[in-house]
Order: sequence, then C-alpha cells, then structure tokens
Amino acid sequence: MGELALRKATETDDTSMRAVIAAAFPGNPKARAEITAWQYWDNPFGPTQAFVWEDGGLVVATFASFAMPAVLDGRDATIGNGVDLAVDPAYQGRQLSAALAQAVYAAAGSQGMAATVSFINNPLAMKATGRAGWREIASLGVWVLAVDDRFLASRLHVPAPAAGLVRRAVWRLGRGPEADHSTGVPSGIDTLWARSGAVTTGVAHTQAWWDWRFGRHPDHPYTYLSVEAGGQLHAVAVAAVREAFGGRFVYLLDLVADTPADAGAIGRAAATMALREQAVGVALLALPGSRLAARAAEAGFRRVPARLDPKPTSFGAAFHSDLRQLNWSISWCDLDNV
Repeated sequence: MGELALRKATETDDTSMRAVIAAAFPGNPKARAEITAWQYWDNPFGPTQAFVWEDGGLVVATFASFAMPAVLDGRDATIGNGVDLAVDPAYQGRQLSAALAQAVYAAAGSQGMAATVSFINNPLAMKATGRAGWREIASLGVWVLAVDDRFLASRLHVPAPAAGLVRRAVWRLGRGPEADHSTGVPSGIDTLWARSGAVTTGVAHTQAWWDWRFGRHPDHPYTYLSVEAGGQLHAVAVAAVREAFGGRFVYLLDLVADTPADAGAIGRAAATMALREQAVGVALLALPGSRLAARAAEAGFRRVPARLDPKPTSFGAAFHSDLRQLNWSISWCDLDNV
C-alpha cells in the first residue's frame, strides 16, 4: 500500500468508482455504467459531487452526492442525495469513510445545496457519516396493503380462512373506480403537484423529476396509476415489482392525490396490479405523520409495526443550514435508484 490521497472525482473516474462499489457491495446496480451515467453524470438538476481515496493511482474508496430538486419550508431549492459510500474490502477499517463524507458534504454546500440527505440502514455507515455531520431526522415507516391470505396466514401464524377475515377487516379498500394503468409517465404532474400543496419540505416531485427519475431510468418502464377527470390529473402513482419482506410485493414508489377518494382509486388499482403480478401485497415507504402517510392510509394501506420491519431505514441529512425541525416528506423514489 502506498500513501493514500483524498481527491475530488469526475466522470473519468466512473469505471474505478463502480469497481469499488461492486467489490464492497456485490450485486449493487451501481456497478452498471448506464446507472451511474443516468444518476451521476447526466443528472439534469445539477453536478454530482464525488470524492475518492486513491492509493498510488488506484481508487479504493468512493462517495457521491447527486442533485435533486427540492422544496424547503415552501421555497424552491436543490439538495444532494449522498449515496454509494463504499470502501474496497482490502482497505476497510482504516477510517476512510468519515473523511469522504465530510469532503462531499463540504463540496455540496459550496454548490449552494442546503442539505445532503442520506438513507441509511447500516450502523457502520451511520457512525461514519455521523462523524462528518450527518444527523438522523426520523426512521422511515412501511405501509402495506395485503392481498394474499396464505402469505398473511404465514405471518400471523393462523389458518388462511382466519387470515382472510383479518385482511377484510383491516384492509378496507371500499367501493369505487380504480385508477388507470399505463407504461408512460403521465402528463399534468406539475399542476397536480402545485395543487396538492402539502409537501413543504422534501424532494420536488414535478414533471421534470418524474420524466428523469422514472422515464429516463435505464430499467424503465414502470407501471403508472393515474386518475383523470375533467381534463385534469387528480392522482398519480408509480409502481415496480420487487422481492421484499419475505415475498413478492408491488412497491408503490410515489403517490400524489387530490382527495381521499382519488387515493382510494390508486389503492384499488395497486391491489389489482398485485393480484395480476402474483404478488402478496403492495408496500409503500413514508415518514410517519407526513401527507404521504395520510394518503397511504386513505388508499387502504396500514403501517407495519416498527418491530416487524426487517430492515429499518433512517432518514437524515448533513445540514448546511438548520432544517432539522421542518416537516419533511419522503417517498420511496427519493432513496436512490429502485
């Protein structure tokens, strides 16, 4: 090992950065060039701030923060999303992570970002970024809409008929129309987002965000659920199918709705999608007490007790101004590249 050097990274370091991520986290999608090109280097919302440790020209650790449009206490802003803190296994234990995080946070602040958020479920990463200034805001909650009695029976340790009774009593979708399904990003999201008006602090899920985050994701298409009436978009959600929580689930990555009735139409459509995909249910991530959590409840979802969450995730940020007390709203799509 030579003398380690910490320096700012650019797109020319992409191959080396992806190699470190792959070595530290086998199977991580950031090992793919098209994913980092989309998220890091072709991001339309601002330049990605990235730093690496290198040993004699060999990159051995990396951390990056990509730009996201945001609203902070009702004002338009840009924030960073700190992702992919990775250290080559041969160099772990040398206290490289904290310095990486500190450099990225400082660079993001110098670019006018009010905060660099991160979503962490690794205690070691939480400790390292904590030394660099990351502070937890809240623990994210998981809301679920169950559709499969056998899966529910296995979790409740009761016969399937009894699980069916529980499902019908707890998860009440109500009667009414279902949202439409499509494979293209709906239009009219800017008007719906502005009209909803309840997200005062969080990522700005505007039309530009949806077009980039979902429409340009290398692994699209996603499934979009939408409610339209009178020539206006009244609700929209985006879904993907994933293995999680011990079963096959539909992930509802985002949900914006005008009214409880519109949210209910999304919930019914999501349940239909889950049955069609042979999934056991629909899952949604949100901050407790947020507008999204309220809409999830109106759509028929119920929160999984925190003690049953197999991999709880903490949401927090390194603040370049004091934003800890604001009413944040977070969706699953804000985390990274699901």
